Amino acid sequence: MKKTNSTNAKAKKSGRLEANSKRTRRKMDALEKKKIIASLTLMDDLFMQVVLEEQACTEYILQTILDKSSLKLKEQRLQKRLPNLHGRALVLDCLCTDEKGLLYNIEVQNSSAGAIPKRARYHAALMDTHTLKKGEKFSKLPESYVIFITDKDVLGEGEQLYQIERVIRKSGSLFRDGSHILYFNTARQDDNALGKLAKDFKEANPKEIQSEVLSHRVASLKKGKLDREGEKKMNVLLEKYRKKAVEEGMERGENRLALLIGRLLEAGRMDDLKRVSYDEVYREKLLKEFGL
Repeated sequence: MKKTNSTNAKAKKSGRLEANSKRTRRKMDALEKKKIIASLTLMDDLFMQVVLEEQACTEYILQTILDKSSLKLKEQRLQKRLPNLHGRALVLDCLCTDEKGLLYNIEVQNSSAGAIPKRARYHAALMDTHTLKKGEKFSKLPESYVIFITDKDVLGEGEQLYQIERVIRKSGSLFRDGSHILYFNTARQDDNALGKLAKDFKEANPKEIQSEVLSHRVASLKKGKLDREGEKKMNVLLEKYRKKAVEEGMERGENRLALLIGRLLEAGRMDDLKRVSYDEVYREKLLKEFGL
C-alpha cells in the first residue's frame, strides 16, 4: 500500500512539474512573440509582405517614391514566383499593376549583395518575359518599374533616390524603352517626403510612423487587431523569424567553436582540443578563457 501511495505521489509530482514546464514554455513563447513583434520595422522583408497586404500601403509607398499622388493600383501579388524554363526563377516581394497598365516590382533589400545592378536588370528582364503574350506586338510591352528599397546606400553616390534610365550616349537623350530602375536609399533621411518615408521604414513604434496609412496598418498588426486569417499569417511570420534566429544562433555557435579549435591548435593544446568535442561545460570554460 505504501508503494502504491509513493508511486501516486511521484506521478502527481511529475504531472505538476510537466504542467509547470508547459506554462513556463507558453509564457516564454508569449514574451518572445511580443519582443519580436515590437522590434519589427518595414525594412524587415517578411513583415513588409504582411503590411503590403493592405493595398493602400503599397499605393502610398509608390506614390511617394515616384512622386505620383494620383497613382492607383488595379491589382497586386505578393511573393509572386516568375518561373524560367531556361534559367534562374525569381520570387518577387511585390508585383503590381496600376489602372493605366504600368507594372511595378517592389523589393526590400537589407544587404548590398541582394541589390546589385545586375539583379535589377534580371528582375526587369524576367518581368518583361512574363508580361508579353505569345504573338503580341512589342509595342504592347507595358512600362515597368523595378524599385529596390535599400537599408544602405548601395550605389555609393549619396543620393536619396537613384533613377536609372537607358540613354543614347552621344546625345544624352533617353532611349525610351519604358524600363525604369529605382533605388530608394533609406539611409538618407532628408526633410522631405522621401526622407519621412525613409524614417517610417526604420521605425518600430507605430505611433512614431508619420504616414497615417502605414501607422494604422503597423499598429493593427502589432496590437493583434486581426481577423483569423491575419492572425494566422502573423503566426507564420513569427515562426519564420524564430527559425531564422535559431539558424543564426547555430551559425554563431559554429563560428565560435571553429575559432576555439583554431586557438587550441595554435597553442598545441591537443588534450583540450579532444575534450571540447564531448565536454560542453569545459568547452564553455575555454570559450570564456579565449574571449570568444
